[in-house]
Amino acid sequence: MNSNFVEELTKRVRDTIEEYRMFENTKKAVIGFSAGPDSVCLLDVLKRIYGDTIDFFLVYINHRLRPQNILKKEERLTRDYAQNYGCRYRIIKIEVPKTRKGLEGEARERRYNALLNYAKKISASRIVLGHNLDDVVETFFLNLVRGSGTLGLQSIPAVRLPFVRPLINIKKDVILRYLKKRGLNFAIDTTNLDTDIRRNLIRKKIIPHLVKLNPQLHYVIKREIEILHTDEEYFQSLIQKIFDKFVEKKGNGLAIDIRRLMYYNKAIRNRVLMNMIIYLKNDRTGFESKHIEAILGLKNKQSGKRIALPDNLYAQRVYGKLFIGYAGKEERKNFFIPLKIGEEIEISNLRLKTELVKNFDLTNLPENIEVFDFEGLKPPLLLRNWKSGDKIKIRDGTKRIKEVLNEAKVPVNQRVNTVLFCDQKGVLWVIGIRRAYRAFINKKTKNILKVEFEYLD
Repeated sequence: MNSNFVEELTKRVRDTIEEYRMFENTKKAVIGFSAGPDSVCLLDVLKRIYGDTIDFFLVYINHRLRPQNILKKEERLTRDYAQNYGCRYRIIKIEVPKTRKGLEGEARERRYNALLNYAKKISASRIVLGHNLDDVVETFFLNLVRGSGTLGLQSIPAVRLPFVRPLINIKKDVILRYLKKRGLNFAIDTTNLDTDIRRNLIRKKIIPHLVKLNPQLHYVIKREIEILHTDEEYFQSLIQKIFDKFVEKKGNGLAIDIRRLMYYNKAIRNRVLMNMIIYLKNDRTGFESKHIEAILGLKNKQSGKRIALPDNLYAQRVYGKLFIGYAGKEERKNFFIPLKIGEEIEISNLRLKTELVKNFDLTNLPENIEVFDFEGLKPPLLLRNWKSGDKIKIRDGTKRIKEVLNEAKVPVNQRVNTVLFCDQKGVLWVIGIRRAYRAFINKKTKNILKVEFEYLD
């Protein structure tokens, strides 16, 4: 940088903003403001670039995890900077419980949710965060150690709307120098000195040694991340086509045929499964390459084998498919609905209608239609849910409905949707799966009961 240090940094930030079109059509934006060096620098640079053309709101998130005197100081600095720069501000206090995500992971998720909720409340189209190049490199190594795969190695994105990060190409030492040149005060988070925290250990102990090997480490890592990102964009264009073609919505999750998945190489397989997870939970937080390997391992297990995944998800082999969905017992809804011939009714996941006809061509019977000799039935007719112990008449006696569902390979997690069409003698049709061995139409049949259904999803 030349002697006009402040102008040079401002230009670099402006170039980053323009490269990623961060504030296109933006009139109102939230700045995640911690009162630390990054957010203070971010506010100052943005006001230098935009003045009052964008209405910036400072939002300080109090996690209540550090001493009160430090939190009060940060809140005071937030108020002072808001007043000095002509910005409105908001202090938001949140609770961070201990969960399997860890304190840092849970705090990050709740902080982001708080920012999203406030931005929505004030109709702000952008949330601006102060992540810098050091954060990118630290996250790269953290994800490398965790085994987060190539997606994790892409570290922190410059833009993932509504979040934008204008300082993403600026090193921390440059930010500190800028603040000194501008005479700007900031708070210091003393927890950043604790090397028992993995990120701090990487920042304080590991990266300095690597910088000795290559003083340009930060820019080398940044360049490698850009290469990974370019490759990933190409992969994702392929993955989306595969996802749209072969991934099915099933109940509370998604399923894919194992043989179709295994047709592709490992890089594609892994990404398809990760995209299924992202589709279900909107992000990939908490998922690593070991989870994808565990899901793929189900291909060698028997149908019904199930494994637990983070964030209350699970994966299961269901016959020839891999299923990923949310855990939790499916509640079987009991229903008992009398049927009037000629009416149309919606129940569970299907729509059903009945009618009496005189003739019907059995040579081309669609799968969604069954016909019965009306005189062979014992009205009133009804629809009800499947219950344990239910049986249906077959040629040589009776068979339990559970066995019928097993033979039809109906996934366990979808059996709560099973609907039975019955008369007073018992089950006439496990709808869409098997009809009872009785009340067939023949030459003597006078009235034919036609039952037709269609799935609603």
